[in-house]
Amino acid sequence: MQPKPRVRSLLICRNALGALVALGAMALGVSAAHAGTFLGVASDRDGLALVNVVMSLKPIGRAAPATPVQEIVVSQENATFKPYISVIRVGSSVVFANRDNMEHHIKSFSSSKPFEIAVHKPGDTPAPIRFEKEGAVVAYCILHDWMRAYIYVADTPWFSITGEPSGIAKIENVPAGDYEAIAWHPDLGQYKPPLVQKVTITATGSVESTFKFDFKARPVRQAPKNFGSGARTK
Repeated sequence: MQPKPRVRSLLICRNALGALVALGAMALGVSAAHAGTFLGVASDRDGLALVNVVMSLKPIGRAAPATPVQEIVVSQENATFKPYISVIRVGSSVVFANRDNMEHHIKSFSSSKPFEIAVHKPGDTPAPIRFEKEGAVVAYCILHDWMRAYIYVADTPWFSITGEPSGIAKIENVPAGDYEAIAWHPDLGQYKPPLVQKVTITATGSVESTFKFDFKARPVRQAPKNFGSGARTK
């Protein structure tokens, strides 16, 4: 017995929809199957693990995919910027929130993003600062000369920072292809160029690159021991 015309049409539509869903799932599966992992290993001139190195991957011969811009917070607490290093995508913003019990005055002399946040009181949350150019930006507190915050602006969605104790940065779900692997450390500042290597990310598994810097990292500056403690976190 043949199905009625209307029933036959519904069956055809349902089958077509099922085929489209299956094709979509296959496409997602292929995409996931063709993404690898990058391991960036950083060391100092003596071959010891180096932390606080920003690693990023820029596609060669094609544009990096668009991603939503973000807004992150770099706070002032205990006369210290937290976090010490941040990585954001071009077009993203940073809020420099004062969560201390003292005033701060923030300024950047960086060519890629000069800005100033005049003296702001405890608890103040100044307007976000938007970063539209790639590169390293150093923010200082004019009132407390040991305070530094580093903002690395990357034109790619693939980045990470080497951590303790390994000095390794891990970037996952990177589509297969050729990339520039870029390694930058705060001691390079905004003028010295980062270390760059060409790497090929494979469809599966991981690829490792080693970056050896020609210096010993300077200690991160801290507030003087005789400086007043008391800072509050909101």
